[in-house]
Amino acid sequence: MPLTHYSKFSMFTLRIWVFKSGVLKMYSFSVSMVRRRISEAQRWQIIGMHTTGMSFKAIGRQMGYHYTVVSRLVRKHTQTNNVKDLPRSGRPRVTSDRDDRALQRLVRRMPFATSPVLKQHWLPNRRLSTRTVRNRLKSAGLKSRRVIKRPLLADRHRRSRLAWCLARRGWNLRTWRKIHWSDESRFLLHVTDGRMRVWRHKNTAYTPRNIQPTVPYGGGSVMVWGCISHDCKLDLVTIQGNLTGDQYIRDVLQPVVVPHFDNHPLATRPVYMDDNARPHRSRAVTAYLQSEAVTSVPWPAMSPDLNPIEHIWDMLGRRIQAREPPVQNIRQLEAALHREWQQLSQQDIRRLTGGMRRRVEAVIQARGGYTRY
Repeated sequence: MPLTHYSKFSMFTLRIWVFKSGVLKMYSFSVSMVRRRISEAQRWQIIGMHTTGMSFKAIGRQMGYHYTVVSRLVRKHTQTNNVKDLPRSGRPRVTSDRDDRALQRLVRRMPFATSPVLKQHWLPNRRLSTRTVRNRLKSAGLKSRRVIKRPLLADRHRRSRLAWCLARRGWNLRTWRKIHWSDESRFLLHVTDGRMRVWRHKNTAYTPRNIQPTVPYGGGSVMVWGCISHDCKLDLVTIQGNLTGDQYIRDVLQPVVVPHFDNHPLATRPVYMDDNARPHRSRAVTAYLQSEAVTSVPWPAMSPDLNPIEHIWDMLGRRIQAREPPVQNIRQLEAALHREWQQLSQQDIRRLTGGMRRRVEAVIQARGGYTRY
């Protein structure tokens, strides 16, 4: 008959005696078993049975476990007064603290590298997974995040931005309320930032409903001009083609800006802000603004973070993308932009213009560098 023995590694040896041709032979087989996990309720049941005086073997036969399993459980309860599993040490780490610090130094030198690239440069002679790289970086508080894009700032740009902000550091809200912030922005009919995702089933990647069609140059675009202040917003203007200085005067300054400024007494006239785009700084535009007594604020180059209207464009873009049904052509896009502009609340605008002192201070603290705005 076969004899069975359970080891602590969940192995048992199966021995079979065979009588053949007058000879008794024994065959031995080592068989591995999948260890069954004992539930906590069963563990306490075993402890209770032991306290009644039952032997390990009797408990094992009744519960269906080897008596050594029962004895280890009773011994654990005697030593710890508990039957729960202790924390397991797990597999030893494949990297040391010194290795981890080397990875952190590598990331400081190569902040835009992917985890496969970091793995190649970190410990090239050791077999590591990209998951190990990510886990070590996560433990150090480093996580791969979307890159923020900002205009390239040269030293002259930083100095100019810092000087502009230092000169206006003491302005109060009453002074900032006089500024009328203007800008142009172009909106594409079909927008994709390369990060679009879709919820789909397996093997349905090429189903038409799961594909994002692409068209050259976004399928067309609409360029608009807008102007906001703490107390009002001017009419949105659609710019046809590429903006020129003469067109800027004809389509924007003459019909929209100057009439609005003329409604204010000369002593309380607003101050007009536009950036350093070539059409804004043409001789014709400069002469026209001077002739109409429109005061402009000098503007530091590469400073979209100092113009609150930039956030208005972002807000408009999100609202256009959220429209249902989506816009289908350029005419619908233009109409939607004007409709969303009209629906902008002055409260939303004031939240942006009212924070100019914080923006100025952020640039000063960054010594003319990048800010979160």
